[in-house]
Amino acid sequence: MGTSSIYNGPKDRNPLLPEGFEDEYINTEDDEESQEKKDNNIEIDEIPVGSWQETKKVMSQFITGNTNNRGRVIRNYVRALGGSKTAAVSAVSGRGSTVRLGQFLSSIAANGIIKTLESLKIEYKGKSVESLLSEIVNVIAGSSNTKEDIVAKNATIEALSHLYEFIEENGMTLESLDRINDDIFNEVISAFINNYIFERMLNDLQSRFEKYADSPQTALDKENEFEDYIKESVELKLKEVNFNKLDYYNLSINTVIEETYKECYEVLEGYM
Repeated sequence: MGTSSIYNGPKDRNPLLPEGFEDEYINTEDDEESQEKKDNNIEIDEIPVGSWQETKKVMSQFITGNTNNRGRVIRNYVRALGGSKTAAVSAVSGRGSTVRLGQFLSSIAANGIIKTLESLKIEYKGKSVESLLSEIVNVIAGSSNTKEDIVAKNATIEALSHLYEFIEENGMTLESLDRINDDIFNEVISAFINNYIFERMLNDLQSRFEKYADSPQTALDKENEFEDYIKESVELKLKEVNFNKLDYYNLSINTVIEETYKECYEVLEGYM
């Protein structure tokens, strides 16, 4: 895991503490706390709950094993984003890709995969399933100009892997997608939202894993714990939404998808 150029994640607009200060508090024994207070001339409890400093601190503690409270890390993270509503509003690439993914699946259900590919101007003859899915990822996720764009693309890849599994189970014929049912539709959209929320968190807090995991395997294990926690936390909320029944071409879809993200972030923030 390289550390030559680490993205340290978002920062608080008006930080009470210098950058990196939260890292000083991984070990919270009294003697070390006293020394750090003296060195930094600031009280420990001045770190605001839900700030990026606090979020990075508790994530660092989780990675080093000084706490196993994943919920506390996630709650702080959502609050550092500005709370559930702000987190949903700022998930621009995530919401846009969700809508485009819904349009793609709706088109398959209504017109079949071949006509859908033709409408997207994707040449499919002679191409492998893997190659076609890669092209579809680019259509759904769009550009990769920002870190959030890349987060959305990673989530799209994960979501479409569920379609690949469906194709694999049905003889590796592209036309088998014509038979996707409501369950598969909902599974793919839910997988995207799950993975977008996880990948976004990982992107914002990646530096903690790079700095404090004692091995690549430890980092991977910790990442998997958060991925599972997020999926388990928002699963029931996502099951309440019939994604296959939504009209992804109606202007109101943007409000519906934003509300879905907000409710997922509310669960993670601990308000539902």
